[in-house]
Amino acid sequence: MSRMFRVITGVGSDMTHDLPPEPRPSAEPFAGEAVPYVEVGGPEGVVASISRPTPPPPVKMPPHKPAAMREVIIAPTAPLLAPPAVAPMAKTHDAAPPVADSRILSVTFHPIPKAGLRLMQQTGIAPEVVAYHFPDHPVSGEYRTVRDQIVRQFDEPGPKVTLFTSAGPHAGTTTVLVNFAVSLIQEFGSRVLLVDANIARPGVARRLGAAESPGLADVLNQSIPLAWALQPTPVTNLHLLAAGTPTDATEEQMANDLPRLVGQLRQWFDWVVIDGGVWGDLPGSDGTCAATDAVYLVTRSGDIELPGFGGLRAEVANSGGHVRGYISTRQ
Repeated sequence: MSRMFRVITGVGSDMTHDLPPEPRPSAEPFAGEAVPYVEVGGPEGVVASISRPTPPPPVKMPPHKPAAMREVIIAPTAPLLAPPAVAPMAKTHDAAPPVADSRILSVTFHPIPKAGLRLMQQTGIAPEVVAYHFPDHPVSGEYRTVRDQIVRQFDEPGPKVTLFTSAGPHAGTTTVLVNFAVSLIQEFGSRVLLVDANIARPGVARRLGAAESPGLADVLNQSIPLAWALQPTPVTNLHLLAAGTPTDATEEQMANDLPRLVGQLRQWFDWVVIDGGVWGDLPGSDGTCAATDAVYLVTRSGDIELPGFGGLRAEVANSGGHVRGYISTRQ
């Protein structure tokens, strides 16, 4: 015990040769680490300093053991300065990736082919709606010209109701009126409603990636309220009243109730654009024409000289409609 006491307390010179000399402190205690504290002094004392960091908690050392049983203890050391908020970017591709963060977006580039007009699949809008997909295309410029010429025909303020119809099938009536509606919104920001009254061959909903039902026929037979049948589209401010699901009574209902419905829609939108399809296929054409502000005829450029197109203007006028122009199409 007396020998052990002298080893611990350092009393007695005869036992000191058993202990190794104490290691000399390094001349650079913080070599390779950030300097924890800096003071710049002068005759008047400290004139600038970096705040002293909070000292790390004391490390609990194990009980002292005799030299013969001494162990090496490596305790974790708290950082002298707080680490930066963001870890430094890895300099090589072989470095370990950073910790996952939900705010960091993973991205992939998808090139778009230069040639041809392609449908933007994420919207569902058909490729023939060129005014939406390619506003700078020359054909989009042609639709803007049609838009400007039609808008200039209306000097009086207030909502407008227009009817587009054709003398025969495959004239492109639906394509023309959808592009016309998109051009209206692009220039004026108008609230536009497309009404598909072409019950025999509906096509507006497909071009806008919308559902065919509910729609106009369902509203007329009172199976659904009008507000519930109106559909938004991917084009801001453009709404759709699709053709809906017709019944045996739909044609009669259109002849009797469609003009009154048009009057209600006029109060909700700046422009109501109606697809009448082929003129002879439009039920209740007399009442529908009388409820509109203008009728526009759509025809292929090669059919303008045909007798059927020449007589169509007179038929529309006899039905109470006002033909204010026609639009020729070509491919």
